[in-house]
Order: sequence, then C-alpha cells, then structure tokens
Amino acid sequence: MREMGSFPPNTDVSEVLEFYFQVCSLEMNCSQMAVMAASFANGGMCPTTNEIIFEADPVRCCLSLMLSCGLYDYSGEWAFSVGLPGKSGVGGSIFIVVPNKMGICVWSPRLDKMGNSVRGVAFAKHLISVFNW
Repeated sequence: MREMGSFPPNTDVSEVLEFYFQVCSLEMNCSQMAVMAASFANGGMCPTTNEIIFEADPVRCCLSLMLSCGLYDYSGEWAFSVGLPGKSGVGGSIFIVVPNKMGICVWSPRLDKMGNSVRGVAFAKHLISVFNW
C-alpha cells in the first residue's frame, strides 16, 4: 500500500498498522454488538444509556461503508438481497443495522466460502422477506 501511494505523505505506517491491529483485537459478545448496532441505528445514541457515543456524520459514513463493503466479497449481493448495512466477522458474527429502527447481531460460526456466517446470511434474508424495510 505504501508503494502504491495509498497513504498521505509522511504517514507513519507502523503507527497506522498498530492502531489497525488494536482495533482488530477488540473482543465483544453478541449482546454487546447488538447494542452497538442499535446505537448506529439510533443515529449514534446508545439505547441503553441514552448517551451519544457517535456523532451523526461518522454514523452515516460507517453505514454507507457497511452497506457497500461490510461483507467481504459478498457485499454487492448482500446490498441487493438484504439491502441493510451489515458487517460480518470471521468469528461468525453479522452485525446488522436497520436505520431508525433497530440493531441486530447474529452469531453462528460456520462460514461460507466468502467468510460470512451461513446461518447469519440466511437469517438476514429471511428477516427481510418478512419485514419490508
């Protein structure tokens, strides 16, 4: 990435990578992730504490990224077949945001060939077939 000029001039790549690895090392359970998804759905306000933990602009940007690239190589199909911002993790979780409604986290560790939870994707497709968001 450095060779292709992906970083602004004078960027300390070691510092960027250190931050990236720290973020990748966060540990959350399904309930905690559901509260985080609900906070995104609520415009940045945590539904359990009513504390604003994210400003509106970063939430909007995150939701856009989640919809466009949150499920690895399946992201385009996810956008068409589910149409909700989501983020999968290789541990088997899928974090789903229904803006202005709710946040959901599902966890089932069997992954498909694209690295997403098999049951999580099936759940999201079924959910969207029942509720018209």
